[in-house]
Amino acid sequence: MIDRMLIRKYISQSVILWAGCAITLFAFCWIRVWVVSLLDMGQFRTIVEQFREYERFSPISFDQLLTYAGRVGMTYDEPVVLFCAVVWCIARGSDVVSGELGRGTLEMVLAQPISRTRLLMAHALVSIVGLALLVLLAWLGIWIGVQLTTVEETVPPPTIRVPVLNVVVPLSTGEPETIQVAMRDRVDVSAFAGSSLNLFAFGFFLLGLSTFMSSWDRYRWRTVGVVITIYVLQLVMFGLGKAADQLQWLTHLSFFDLYRPQQIAQAAIHQGHAAAWQLTPVEEGTLLGPLAFSLILIAMGTLAYVLAIRVFKKRDLPAPL
Repeated sequence: MIDRMLIRKYISQSVILWAGCAITLFAFCWIRVWVVSLLDMGQFRTIVEQFREYERFSPISFDQLLTYAGRVGMTYDEPVVLFCAVVWCIARGSDVVSGELGRGTLEMVLAQPISRTRLLMAHALVSIVGLALLVLLAWLGIWIGVQLTTVEETVPPPTIRVPVLNVVVPLSTGEPETIQVAMRDRVDVSAFAGSSLNLFAFGFFLLGLSTFMSSWDRYRWRTVGVVITIYVLQLVMFGLGKAADQLQWLTHLSFFDLYRPQQIAQAAIHQGHAAAWQLTPVEEGTLLGPLAFSLILIAMGTLAYVLAIRVFKKRDLPAPL
């Protein structure tokens, strides 16, 4: 009975934040697919070729980015998508202990016949389910966008190659024909299932990290500040590792190196959907398979939750101010 009351309490506390993130994610992912359809592939190729020297900063090669599937898959790396996931995870994780202490309500909750472990687990259940629904809505926004969007493609006049002279001769003097093609014929949204799991795993780790920081702190603002500082430092390390070859080792010390939705999607597109769920490498230059990256993030998040429970069970709670 107490657990149900806690779950209802946590749902009522987070429903407005969740609704805002959900609407933003769903609408943004849908609109972004539509925006992809507005860019002519030939013109986009011309633009991309001018930035070849910056290819190292792209999560995938520019050749893959020149496909509709690659450009739609970039949705998972958009700042808006990551921002919504990060806001939800840090806001909910930081509230569980330090937030309740700051409001002076934690002692009243613990005065009920409930253990501290059950309190954390009830909070985690609401936060994790909310995160999973956000990720599902992001995927659903992409799916609806792909189903309802058409793209224009230019079909050049037919040609024939002369074998001896090795010359291409056009069979028609007409202008290239522009045709309308459904986006669903060019993009298989089911290939992004592994990418969605990777986004969930990334958020789950941030949830665990925020909960751990909240378990020993008293002030929520300080908890949020510590988690954001860690996040920014890890992002800077990842960016420096990408920018300079001599600093590439920094990327392996950043948890951002485990967030690879684009690589996972490309593995599913080019090597079959089963490739996205392999623990062994599917391409050269990697030590782990696509699924391993998500599992490591989930394992790190689980460890953070275990540490949070251990710290919260042993700490003395300060008197409310």
